[in-house]
Amino acid sequence: MSDPSTAIFSRLAESKQKAVLTAAAEVFARQGFAAAKVDSIAAEAGISIGSLYQYFGTKENCFLAVLGAGMAELQLRLEEVLSRETDPWARIEAIVRLIPEHSRKHAEVLRLYHEIGGEGLSSLGREFCLRFEGLSARVYAVLLAEARALGKARSDLDENFAAFFLDNVFMALQFSFSCDYHKLRKNVYLGSKDLDDETLIAQTLQFLRRGLSG
Repeated sequence: MSDPSTAIFSRLAESKQKAVLTAAAEVFARQGFAAAKVDSIAAEAGISIGSLYQYFGTKENCFLAVLGAGMAELQLRLEEVLSRETDPWARIEAIVRLIPEHSRKHAEVLRLYHEIGGEGLSSLGREFCLRFEGLSARVYAVLLAEARALGKARSDLDENFAAFFLDNVFMALQFSFSCDYHKLRKNVYLGSKDLDDETLIAQTLQFLRRGLSG
């Protein structure tokens, strides 16, 4: 997948790029991709409509740039936590502990990520999935294969299936901190709007360890 932004955008100061992407994320999250207007995005960002087209070319590219920036930051954070730990289970715990803070901070981006899976965005969703989900799939599969080789995961574990299930848990947690529907689901299942993060983290880790370690 090519860079959705243009060379003109890449030459802007980092603070200006961030301001434009933040404004666009807020409009897309508030109005949805289909309803969001280019003039609304430009007005929110404090730039002209012409400048927005110079930066991205299309509304679709602007949407993908917003998603890409948010997910790239998550990838950097993941790389940080993974580099600090050597034990596979310490790495998994570090990822789970990262989710509440990152999901609240980047709630708008995660709501857009949730939307991109809709039927109306199927072509955009396919491109995005191949780029970002593909990377996660490889990282988690390697991590779980390592855990199996070290005797810290079940000997019959299929790392590809396990990576898929593991990422589903991570995504459910992310959306439960950022999307209203999934927040409601969490409250329906867990029966408390004041559930503390530490309890949720501990229960998630216990569930994963029992399922993956046997």
